Amino acid sequence: MAIPIIDARVHVSRSIAQWPRVQEVLRRAGVDTALVSAHPESPQMSDDTALPLDLAGKDGPFPALYVGGNPFSGYRHGPIEIPDNFERYRAIQLRCFLSPSLDFGGAASSAHWDPERLEEAVSREDLARLFAAAHERCMPVWLTEHFPVTLELIARYPDICFVIPKMGAMNGGTAAVLNALADYSHICFDTACGELHESIVKRIGYKRILFASGYPYNDPAEALKQVCSLDLPDEEIGDIAGGNLLELINRDARSGCARGE
Repeated sequence: MAIPIIDARVHVSRSIAQWPRVQEVLRRAGVDTALVSAHPESPQMSDDTALPLDLAGKDGPFPALYVGGNPFSGYRHGPIEIPDNFERYRAIQLRCFLSPSLDFGGAASSAHWDPERLEEAVSREDLARLFAAAHERCMPVWLTEHFPVTLELIARYPDICFVIPKMGAMNGGTAAVLNALADYSHICFDTACGELHESIVKRIGYKRILFASGYPYNDPAEALKQVCSLDLPDEEIGDIAGGNLLELINRDARSGCARGE
């Protein structure tokens, strides 16, 4: 059976990014389904957090729990409430929960964190409970935080499979993120029209790369074209375009949560 093409990061809302419209955009791009989470700019986040579960199906869309804030109008301090139906989610998206903005390599935001402030942020008990619940269910976590926060969380929670969006562009810049995390075999990256070429694939391995658009912030058709234009074997393109995500969200404790176990 052919591996479906799956967009690994799509944002939905009951008002500003309604699923019928999103589904049509994906279909026109040649994308079969998606991993969906609430839109970061949702005007009704408390309601939209549950929307991915309402849309979920056996073969997609696959629901991700959104934990975070809107980087364009401040950020969320918490506390994190783990929903009673947490086991129904397939992934978590942690986005600007600890950081006040996206971190484009320091070009658009200040990512300096003094040690005391950083320790206070990453040692939150509600965050530890969330990651413990994710680890118990082998859920991958999409992580969009400032570069120092990203590195500290990865070091503190080595058993969590983190996915870095946009090839690291929103976590401190692709070059900085890859230089720091290229050798961490359990850390994956989604594409979302970030910096991506054959040398990067060779450096980190195609199994750690997931096709994604981040819609509506990027066009799924352009994001898929970026992946399909890589000079790679068809089977590697297929894994990037959908196979790697399926492997990631279908793991369980019996097979080992960490990739490669």
